[in-house]
Amino acid sequence: MHGIVYDELHDEIVVTNPFAEAILFFRGGTNGEEAPIRIIQGPNTFLKSPDTLAVDPEHDEVFVILRRQGAILVFQRDASGDVAPLRILRGPKTQLTSPMRVAVDPQNDLLVVGNRSPGRLLVFNRTDEGDVEPKVVIEGPKTGIIYPQAVQVYPPRKEIIVAVTDTTPAHRERRAKPGFIGVWNYTDNGDVPPKAIIKGPDSMLIRPRGVALNAKDKEIYVVDRIGNSLFTFHFPQIF
Repeated sequence: MHGIVYDELHDEIVVTNPFAEAILFFRGGTNGEEAPIRIIQGPNTFLKSPDTLAVDPEHDEVFVILRRQGAILVFQRDASGDVAPLRILRGPKTQLTSPMRVAVDPQNDLLVVGNRSPGRLLVFNRTDEGDVEPKVVIEGPKTGIIYPQAVQVYPPRKEIIVAVTDTTPAHRERRAKPGFIGVWNYTDNGDVPPKAIIKGPDSMLIRPRGVALNAKDKEIYVVDRIGNSLFTFHFPQIF
């Protein structure tokens, strides 16, 4: 499983299962061998190897990435069984060539997608469907985006926070460029460098894989794949 989200509003854990081609919903207090409370699964769902996901508890929707199909499916959060998606975002105009991560901002009605090959950030309206062009495309050498391993949004400041790693052939020999955490504004477009960044030897970041925000204490948590480590950074400038 590559996707797991905690829905704090409804106290549910939501995960994808690519082998079962399903989305599973568990109680927040699940412990041990416990069955899911709901399962979205079946031919009408179009779930083919679902990868990562995001939950919008305010609009009761779940956004699921199908990386191989270059698509994002949107389901009703409380749906169960063999149900069709509410919306499908897919097509050449979307530039979803290899979507990897998705984050939803219910306050500003935006959807942010991290795409690999090429590395780029795509910003859509939350309710976009079909073959539509993104509102914003952030890509290019100045961005440093090679592989967006994790994407988060901070709605109050309208910011995108991304964990970027190097997936060039060098990474297999541990010769890759060290990864970093970059921050962009929703309005950035084109080859724009991050407005704030965490990187360098002192950061100890090599291949950052996941990001979580703690706005109350102005902290950012990062997990790194190579070091098998969890780092906490004080990052007040983005909050």
